[in-house]
Amino acid sequence: MRIQQTVWHDADRLSELSAEFTGWRIGRGGSGQWWAVRGNDLVRTPDVEELRGRLRELTGGSCYPTESGKWPD
Repeated sequence: MRIQQTVWHDADRLSELSAEFTGWRIGRGGSGQWWAVRGNDLVRTPDVEELRGRLRELTGGSCYPTESGKWPD
């Protein structure tokens, strides 16, 4: 049952990140690395909270428009 709980937890984290960072493809690889990719931007890290922080940095200074079509300030 422990493995199933881990899978559910990871799925919850993926859902949260996908909702928070639209436009990014986010996943977890077989090596345990969390990753996110958008255009030519790629982020990989073993810690999901570090991934969230790095995506916030990249999204704040993004060269891509937001989902609404507006450019970030």
